[in-house]
Amino acid sequence: MTMRYLLTWAMAATMMVAFSFAPARADSPASALFQSYLGKGRISEADEQMLALATKASSNADARLGLGMVRTARALEHLSQALYKYGFATEMPAMRLIGLSGTVFSTNPDPQPITYQDFRGILATFLADLDKADQALKEVGDSPAKLTVDLSVTRFDWNGDGIIDERDHIGAAISDIDDAGKPKPFIVAFDTADAKWLRGYCNFLMALTKTLLSHDMSRSWNAGFGSLFPRAVSGLAEANGVDGGDGIGMTLFGTSKRDTDAIADLISLVHTIDWPVADKAMWLEVRAHFKTVIQLNRETWALIAKETDDDHEWLPGPRQKSGVLPSLEVTQERIDSWLALLGQVEQVLDGKLLMPHWRFAKGINLARVFEQPGNFDLVLWITGPGALPFLDNGTVMDAEAWSQATRIFGGDVASYAFYFN
Repeated sequence: MTMRYLLTWAMAATMMVAFSFAPARADSPASALFQSYLGKGRISEADEQMLALATKASSNADARLGLGMVRTARALEHLSQALYKYGFATEMPAMRLIGLSGTVFSTNPDPQPITYQDFRGILATFLADLDKADQALKEVGDSPAKLTVDLSVTRFDWNGDGIIDERDHIGAAISDIDDAGKPKPFIVAFDTADAKWLRGYCNFLMALTKTLLSHDMSRSWNAGFGSLFPRAVSGLAEANGVDGGDGIGMTLFGTSKRDTDAIADLISLVHTIDWPVADKAMWLEVRAHFKTVIQLNRETWALIAKETDDDHEWLPGPRQKSGVLPSLEVTQERIDSWLALLGQVEQVLDGKLLMPHWRFAKGINLARVFEQPGNFDLVLWITGPGALPFLDNGTVMDAEAWSQATRIFGGDVASYAFYFN
């Protein structure tokens, strides 16, 4: 999995909710603030006003929920704008061959140079923003909260140009279109359970981000990050000439120099993913975030089971029929299967159940991977030698749980995993 795909997936995983707080019914002060700011794509202004509302009335769970949602959106806004600034995956012939060329929204025709420390700075900012969002959502607790919003009018300044126009109308991309070509209303009533759901995604993204930050990726940066950022500042880029030249000339392989360089960079990137752990404390925190995701799943479904309303539910319970994503039917059997699967994952994280490897009868003690880390060599982990220090005797998680989940979820486990988090 390339860095671009990882970050793009991470953004997509929360974008649908976190970017979508737009004009809605003004049935609470928090909803009124959504109407005033977020439908205009002014996330920073919404943050200030929602914080003031939450501070003014500490018991206002609606405002706490709104503040957490706004801050999640702001985290993704900062990330999107930074990636656009530096042209993340702007011109990647190697990636184009596998359908992953371009940024999430559009191509930057004039990307800025980026150093390894700049890249780590992007990740550190994203992590800090997510932590602020998580803390705000945590303050909702189990208090009753509700925000009813219309996702169809969402606008988002994804490239940081300060201009909010039709290119920024994210709501049009996630809503059905009427005969006049306009997006139909897409009403969702977010509640306390959804606050925990969004906290789960914040913690999941923090785990991914800390995975990168806790490792020393400098060798990969110098060898192959030109495949991700067109103006990556590295020794390889310097030796290759400013920006690698015009890329028009042909090579001995019969391909353009630009295409050949990009493919070579991608191969170099994969080959040099042999990252030592630079921050053992942060690496251990990755496991804690994954375990928090699992616990928040349990709390989410426990709250949903107690709900008595049925109002445009983002994540409905088995008895609620007003779910906004009817193609993903939620049944008690599916909830139970999902929670059981997460229970096994939790045991794997704690080393009580071993993670399987295709090559060995023994299993991998994942707890030791976190507690006694070595270098992460992607190729050697896949082929087997990288896993040798962590093999252990014991019960190995088998494929039965996954097979059962596949059957219960109608063969669409991936979609439900994204939906349930």
